[in-house]
Amino acid sequence: MTRVVVIGGGIAGISAAVSARKAGAEVILLERQDQLLGIGRIAGSMDVGGRYPLHLEILEMGGREVNEVLDSVALPNTEAYRKSHYPWHSLPGSEEMTKHSWIYNVLTAEPALRRLLQSMGVEIRWRSRAVDVAKEGNHITKVKLANGEWIEGDAFIDTCGSAGGMDQCVPNVGGCVMCPWMQCPTFGNRVDISGKAGAKTVSMRQKDGRPGVKYNGIYLYKGSLSKELQRQLDECHQIFVPFRGVIDWETDPEWSWATRGQDGNDGMGRPADPETSWRVSPDTGRFRLLDRGIFAGGAGPSPIPLEKLRQIPGFENVVVAAPVGGQNLWSLGHDLVLCENNLRVPPLDNLFTAGSKAHIVDVQPGINTGYLAGFNAVRVAQGKDPVELPQTTVTGDIIAYTQQFLRDSLNSEYGGPTTFVSAHAGPYLRRLKDIGFFPDNPEKAKKRIADAGLTNIFA
Repeated sequence: MTRVVVIGGGIAGISAAVSARKAGAEVILLERQDQLLGIGRIAGSMDVGGRYPLHLEILEMGGREVNEVLDSVALPNTEAYRKSHYPWHSLPGSEEMTKHSWIYNVLTAEPALRRLLQSMGVEIRWRSRAVDVAKEGNHITKVKLANGEWIEGDAFIDTCGSAGGMDQCVPNVGGCVMCPWMQCPTFGNRVDISGKAGAKTVSMRQKDGRPGVKYNGIYLYKGSLSKELQRQLDECHQIFVPFRGVIDWETDPEWSWATRGQDGNDGMGRPADPETSWRVSPDTGRFRLLDRGIFAGGAGPSPIPLEKLRQIPGFENVVVAAPVGGQNLWSLGHDLVLCENNLRVPPLDNLFTAGSKAHIVDVQPGINTGYLAGFNAVRVAQGKDPVELPQTTVTGDIIAYTQQFLRDSLNSEYGGPTTFVSAHAGPYLRRLKDIGFFPDNPEKAKKRIADAGLTNIFA
């Protein structure tokens, strides 16, 4: 039987394993931690903006399993969550961008996805950090684990992501802030397997040219917020807390370097494009809290010293869940790999990638690219040509667009990308609007997938 080895158990790796298993392969999933889902354990937001067309497409292409599991652990009160976008998100077009949005429960998603893989017969190797490869020419034959064991395979998929580890965070963002999702002190640093195999990789760049960018999310223990903020989060899962006058956000803070334009932020606290901005409003002095169960994820200015954070009304007793250490920053965007539009990684003939490793960030794009990578890995292992999704689909378009974005960034003054390509807002959502992919609906998505000859291709 064909054996596919998936390196990394985030959302893209999970989806790749599901797809390869459905295509008839024996699948081994190598995960360096003792949990799956990676940064998906802090994400949770689904179907905002351009994520919605991608969701509709993967259903039409027959890749329903992962989305169905996440839907089964959706948080209640979805309508209240959507309505909470207003009035702070009442910019032109923002209702269309948010009306399909919902959140999955990050506390129950991981065990549910674990059960999915186990039920399908995927072999999960826990605490198995891939650190090197063996090749014959441009053909990978096996990968080496940190404990010295070698794992053989017919095709390999690198979905190890682009965050951390300590070897990146310590020199480039001021130290390890002990984020509980990468868990590098316990499980070891993420290793760039594509780079080890000889592929071309590039890191995002900070203003001063250092590799990686600083992530701005702050996660707070929900029980340490005021009772009133807890009540509001229970009602609608999302609230906006004013901080203007407490924290200065009138100038371009460090964290907005990588998110400018992506979530409607122009880097100066203003909407970059009113028709594709959903997270900010003309008065941007608000801290966005998203319900995450025992903790709440915040999007706001960062880094914020704890003594200032506790000056925000309702935050008087707040305890930071992550990142800790007073900097509220961690590192993303390292070792992004250049690949073909079918997700094969040149010059290797049997290595594929997906998700944020290919600079395709967010949960839903990770799912779509994971399914394609798993499908193509099996095809190549069986002597067939890999499939490239056409740019008449959003899935095909975001792959081609992102890879061209990466290639173009190599010639920039920074020598690499300085911002993310994100489906849910900003310049890429503007592109989807301009070429007619957004707004979207099930009938429209069904037709374009059928016209591309891709209906149930992953079934």
